Amino acid sequence: MKVLKFGGTSIENSERIRNVLGIIRNAIKDSPVIIVVSAIRKVTDLLLEAAVAAGSGDAGYRERLVTIENIHGDLVRDLIDLSRRNEVQEVLTDELKELGDILYGVSLLRDLSDRSKALILSFGERFSARIMSTFFCQEGLDASYTDARKLIVTDTNHCDARVDMSASSELISAWFKEERGVPVVTGYIGAAHDGTATTLGRGGSDYTATILGSVAGADEIQIWTDVDGFFSADPKRVKDAYVLPFISYGEAMELSHSGAKVLHPYSVHPAMKKGIPITIRNSYNPDVEGTRISAPEGSDTGSGKPVTGLSSINDVVLLNFSGSGMVGVPGIASRLFSCLARHKINIIFISQASSEQSISLAINLVQAEKARLLLEQEFAAELAARQIESLTFRKHIAIIAVVGKQMPGHPGVSAHLFETLGKNGINVIAVAQGANEMNISFVIDSHDEDKALHCVHESFLLSRRKVHVFIAGTGTIAKSLIGQIRDHSLTLRKEKEMDVVVSGMANTRMHVSDDDGIDLSRWESGLKPRNDGKTVSDYVDYIKSRNLHNTIFVDCTASAEVAACYPELLASNISVVTANKLGTAGSWELYETISGALHASNARFLYETNVGAGLPIINTLNDLRNSGDRIVRIEGVLSGTLSYIFNELRKGGKFSEIVRSARDAGYTEPDPREDLSGADFARKFLILGRELGYRLDYEDIECESLVPESLRGEMSVEEFMERLGSIDAEYQTRISEAAEKGMTIAYAGEISEGKARIGVKMLPVSNPVAGLNGTENLVVFTTDRYLDTPLVVKGPGAGGEVTAGGVFADILRIASYLI
Repeated sequence: MKVLKFGGTSIENSERIRNVLGIIRNAIKDSPVIIVVSAIRKVTDLLLEAAVAAGSGDAGYRERLVTIENIHGDLVRDLIDLSRRNEVQEVLTDELKELGDILYGVSLLRDLSDRSKALILSFGERFSARIMSTFFCQEGLDASYTDARKLIVTDTNHCDARVDMSASSELISAWFKEERGVPVVTGYIGAAHDGTATTLGRGGSDYTATILGSVAGADEIQIWTDVDGFFSADPKRVKDAYVLPFISYGEAMELSHSGAKVLHPYSVHPAMKKGIPITIRNSYNPDVEGTRISAPEGSDTGSGKPVTGLSSINDVVLLNFSGSGMVGVPGIASRLFSCLARHKINIIFISQASSEQSISLAINLVQAEKARLLLEQEFAAELAARQIESLTFRKHIAIIAVVGKQMPGHPGVSAHLFETLGKNGINVIAVAQGANEMNISFVIDSHDEDKALHCVHESFLLSRRKVHVFIAGTGTIAKSLIGQIRDHSLTLRKEKEMDVVVSGMANTRMHVSDDDGIDLSRWESGLKPRNDGKTVSDYVDYIKSRNLHNTIFVDCTASAEVAACYPELLASNISVVTANKLGTAGSWELYETISGALHASNARFLYETNVGAGLPIINTLNDLRNSGDRIVRIEGVLSGTLSYIFNELRKGGKFSEIVRSARDAGYTEPDPREDLSGADFARKFLILGRELGYRLDYEDIECESLVPESLRGEMSVEEFMERLGSIDAEYQTRISEAAEKGMTIAYAGEISEGKARIGVKMLPVSNPVAGLNGTENLVVFTTDRYLDTPLVVKGPGAGGEVTAGGVFADILRIASYLI
């Protein structure tokens, strides 16, 4: 035989109840069945609202009563033929009158006891079972209504009763011997030894089903609900969660006790004791096999992963009990737990340090104030004597449980878990792990709950991991970067099992965002005007508010305002990749603030493109220093524009004509004076100097401007270009003088002994700088290891595609670290 339990969503209207009838017909072909039903969806909530309203003397309970009557009246009219309608309607009318009388009495007394509340809540299942049993009889099934108050015996904790299995087994066994046909049993409710109605807690119909199934010796207990089975995490919170085809009894108990709402926490034990499998099925999609819960068999090896699933509980309070006077004092913990137990306050989580100076407990939010008052009374003497120094309650926390039957004896699970949380800046407040090693539970701020669920779920249960990228700027570099991410995404998924998801883009005028990823083939059309006056800091606030796991901020602007936001991002454990030099080459105060924020967080900050676009200059420098090499000197050319100008000069061109051709080719800024000033070159050398550990500001860089003093006044670009020919002869002379000495000239820089100098230099023709072509950049590292033959890094040092490639490489470096 089988026990089939149907939840409130499975029977919420006449269409769904007809669908349930089809499921029962299929099941009854193979074996007898027992049907257990919950209240119609939302009815239990309405009953509770009515009870609370009545308890406070609010006549609004009558409105809820009318709504409840209408819900069931509509079902009767939709399902029951006229020949049977009067009979069932008469019974419902009597029970509705009884319910109304109880609520009226509660409202007169203005006293809602747990005993009254349990009786009021019992009506939901009584109504639904009555209607469904009548409908099944009408459709040809030999169905009968059964009130579980006659079968399940509990204690007198009326609203969250504990079942007396011995007494219940006797009643169920006697009933089962007499029962014929298809019983339709009220879930969720029972009765105390004195006959008063009790409830088994929210979701208690599952428990009813497993109690009946265990006593009756069922072959299977089916829990029909509105999801396809037990998921690896809550699918409403973790979009990548998937159905688990099999979990063990132990895993089901751990997950349900830790917040998984698909199954009542106590429902597994009766079935496990008798070895009866439980299956979780979807009444909306009955062809799906769902999840089987049983003892592992030969084929039930699982995925091979140590972790099976995650669950979480929020709306809890962490009680921390601490004091040096607790150390070595027997009975403190006993008194603490006994005090809470006497007053029926359930402890969800326990953690105690080996120093014995503190005990942390998690309890339900609604019981927190009661617990505080009780414990202050219990330990009044110890608190007064400062043996117990503090009794604190921390709200807005969540407990996440990581569960898996293969976790025991699997080294590294805890290390991997806490590393994942740490990299995402999630602070763990308390931790608990049982000796069976099947469950690691940890407490975090509720603000981080979704973030933690996502990153831990991906880390343990998915082969592919996500990084969320937010881009500032939509110019040339950003456009090239988007194209590279789009074109390379399939390769990253296949070869690196990595998803780079662009979740936001913004500039000063437009923005677009989507946590799940912007469509990179049409992102420009998705940009929306920003007419709300919001600034860069608002974009940063938005990114922080999303609190997504594995987040990287990418700066493709040249904005000082964006650069000023780096410390705030890093402090929020959001990694930063930047092509913007105004952070690393900004004021020393900003540079120090960025460094401080970086060291205080687990985020990463990469800026390879700040110096050489796509050239590996920063990484090479850091590798040399980190491996113990001493940098003697850095030389080079770090301006593609100025490299081109001097490369052409060495071929015999005129300075003014070369500048004009460079401008026409797009190698210079619209105003070439910005390039000729050497300012950009100086900022790059400032960054290198700081990387070497020197305290430098922009003013400390000795930089020769190629703009003649006579042309530095206010004038248009065209006037400047026309007058630039006045210095052609000077450069011709300098080249000739250098040639006479077997040398050449170049605009190059050098850092040594804490000094940085940039200007026109006379160099041997054998110098690597003399061999540059076009807009190539070059850096020469002279170190203790590379003393006789310096290390040279050479290549294109400008261009949107090259720079975007460097930014993309930095993104992938951080992504690899995060995942």
